[in-house]
Amino acid sequence: MRKWFIFVILLLFNLFLIYGINQANLLMFNNNFMIYLEKQDEPVKKEEDVPIKEEEPVNTDFDGESAETIGGKIDKFYAKTPLEGYGEYIAKASIKKSVNPYLISGIILVNITCKTECSVIFKECNNVSGMKGDPGCFGGSYKSYSSLNDSITDLVSDISNKFYTPEMQSPYKMYKDYGKNSSWAFKVSNYMDVIKRTK
Repeated sequence: MRKWFIFVILLLFNLFLIYGINQANLLMFNNNFMIYLEKQDEPVKKEEDVPIKEEEPVNTDFDGESAETIGGKIDKFYAKTPLEGYGEYIAKASIKKSVNPYLISGIILVNITCKTECSVIFKECNNVSGMKGDPGCFGGSYKSYSSLNDSITDLVSDISNKFYTPEMQSPYKMYKDYGKNSSWAFKVSNYMDVIKRTK
């Protein structure tokens, strides 16, 4: 009789133990589930919009004149030459590099001599400035370009790198460093003045 009593007590104890464990597991599951639901309900935080950095405005005028105005003057002076229509490109390319567009126009006119007869390196190799380099025009030392725009851009970059302030960009101040003489400076300066006065 005593054995049966102990057996029943142990059986009841085990049943209560199993029941307790099940209740504890059920309680933990419910709590975890509720926590999960609470997390799901939380609004998704949006990343703050990164402000877009505005690009610095590109300078489109020189000495109070727009690139279009300067380009129009250059084209009028280049009328009836192969460079007619390139005025605005010369102006914009120059202004972009902080170079005087009238200086570039004057240098081009002195070098290509198109007011009389265009030079051979201009007509055959698109070289507007007498720039030297590879590939050579007809295998020579003067550079050959695939287009006039490329040659104009190269000239502007060369002036910008060597004479990078407005004060330095005077034909009379730059001619020695540029490998020219005072006669060249006079001609360039004269063309600059004439083009600038063009209406």
